[in-house]
Amino acid sequence: MTELTVDNTDFSLSRGSLSEKEKALGSIPTSRAINHTLAEFGVWLVQVKGNRKCTITRKMKYFKKLSGSPREMVSQVLEVATWQDKVKDNALDAVYQYAEFVGLPIEPINFKVFDNREMYIPTPDMVKAFLYRVSKKVRARILVAVETSASAGEAWRLTWNDLDTQNRTLTVVGVKGHKTLTYCISDELFNLLIQLPRTSERIFASIFHPEHMNDRINHYSKVLAAETGNDCFKKIHFHTFRHYAISWFYFKCKDPFKTQRFARHHSVINTQKYVHFVDEFWIKSNERDVVYAESKDELTKCLSEGYALETKTEWGYCLTRPKTRF
Repeated sequence: MTELTVDNTDFSLSRGSLSEKEKALGSIPTSRAINHTLAEFGVWLVQVKGNRKCTITRKMKYFKKLSGSPREMVSQVLEVATWQDKVKDNALDAVYQYAEFVGLPIEPINFKVFDNREMYIPTPDMVKAFLYRVSKKVRARILVAVETSASAGEAWRLTWNDLDTQNRTLTVVGVKGHKTLTYCISDELFNLLIQLPRTSERIFASIFHPEHMNDRINHYSKVLAAETGNDCFKKIHFHTFRHYAISWFYFKCKDPFKTQRFARHHSVINTQKYVHFVDEFWIKSNERDVVYAESKDELTKCLSEGYALETKTEWGYCLTRPKTRF
């Protein structure tokens, strides 16, 4: 049974048979007719497209601003001034599916997403500063993302059964195409997690919806921006820490396929954008070799091999040397 809400009207979408859907739409259907059709559309998305509840709910939100035939809805999407291009692109996909559902398929327009932004990845020092400025509860959430690359939805769904206290591991169940993987976690994260109250099956029981994983993070990002004068802190939200985790993992291992497994991507193509970012902004790969030393012994060994110390953070040591030319 899947439940969703459209215009404050609750619909229970069972997996039973669909009623006969509309074959044509008038100029502007009544609100009741729209709600009735959207309810059946939701069932269709479950049965035919295999959409998850969260996906259906997201698609239904677009229709709160739309009315009329699918072609009219397309025009309305393009005219919504408050929607960014990426939102409009997703809304158009929902309208195309709706048109297919009601039997009035339309040819997708050539709509280009202009305002996609390069993902923002903070430096290790910024992440460290963030971690030790927030409360312990928020730090636990952030460390889950940093150590496991969990998304907000994946972290929100973590249960106490996913935490192996004997082996100190955490199993992240993948959503939205991500795989499932068990990670060894640090003593710090383990101690933070076991201090959380067990009031529910979920670890982060006080968070009522994945979207609220960002609530305190947004607050602290503004505080840190004001304290440090670095406005880049304002770019940080929960998913930023997943981007950071994947980039940092690649920075240390330089292996895109190991990074793919860590990120739980089904395709290494999804991992390539992180490889590109690290090579472009963290490593000048066409000029220097880069290594990462986690201990003083490793640091000494690297220095003896001709590497020079580039930077020291609380995370360890980054060293480089000119690439060997043959």
